[in-house]
Amino acid sequence: DFIEFKHDNIIMNTSQFTQSSWARHVQ
Repeated sequence: DFIEFKHDNIIMNTSQFTQSSWARHVQ
């Protein structure tokens, strides 16, 4: 269960990071 939770956390963090990087890159 902990591994699955961590996996979801990584996906969420990666998604936020990608959005931030993409938005910054576009600007």
